[in-house]
Amino acid sequence: MSESTRRRSAEFLVAPSWVLLLAVFAAPILAALYLSFRNETLGAFSAPQFVGFGNYIAALWDPRFWDSLRTTLTLIAIGLLIQLPVGVALAIILEKNLRGTRLFRTVLVVPMLLTPVAVGLIWRFMFDADLGVINWALSLVGMDGPNWLGARWPAIAAISIVDSWQSVPFIMLTVLAALANQSKGPLEAAAIDGATQLQTLFYVTLPSISNVLLVIITIRIIDGMKMFDLIFIVTSKGGPGTATQTLGMLVYNTGFGFFQTSRAAALGIVMVVLIAPVYVLWRKADRVSR
Repeated sequence: MSESTRRRSAEFLVAPSWVLLLAVFAAPILAALYLSFRNETLGAFSAPQFVGFGNYIAALWDPRFWDSLRTTLTLIAIGLLIQLPVGVALAIILEKNLRGTRLFRTVLVVPMLLTPVAVGLIWRFMFDADLGVINWALSLVGMDGPNWLGARWPAIAAISIVDSWQSVPFIMLTVLAALANQSKGPLEAAAIDGATQLQTLFYVTLPSISNVLLVIITIRIIDGMKMFDLIFIVTSKGGPGTATQTLGMLVYNTGFGFFQTSRAAALGIVMVVLIAPVYVLWRKADRVSR
């Protein structure tokens, strides 16, 4: 079989995948892009018109957009500061295969298997200021628990706790897989040279899995940018008020709360534009590390 024939056969075999990608990803994005240049509103009686970049300008001049962006970036930063060290630490502990490791690993994976809606409902009851088990546990040690879902920063802390509880297992398993495939030669050389465990961790182990850590950070940033379900359930659509309204919640509230579908589509496209550089930077950093 000639090279051209093999190439045509390969293109024919992957054609259904490309059709699926176009149908699932490209078509909705193009539809949203078309909608963002119009002034369509659900329930409006006037015919929609082409407004160009009017929706984008209005969205960028809206203080709610910048407040939602700050909230989103805050949640991403807090999440990474909590989830990455905890996930890496748990992976290193599990990699040592201590007694009870299998049971411990199974218990830690459970949060990742639960749906965000179920997780949000459970933790919402736990964060209740009057009947929640968290404030009850704090009262046992003489501490007055805050009104978790009644103020901005306690609510942000609550969301970060719930998101970290469900996301740490993913980081742990990914890092654990990277450690399992790690070459033992550098570790043995570090031990022979008399390096301490901390020195081995920071100068051998972590640099050897830097590409994996970079992928994890990229995925967590993208997940944080589009965070919606946990906030929708835990804080009742970004409450109190708009204190925990992220970009994803802003798109939802604009499109389904105020029925401004074109404005919501423009905000969605802006989100895509904000997320795109994260992937580009990851690809460049990955090429440099190689």
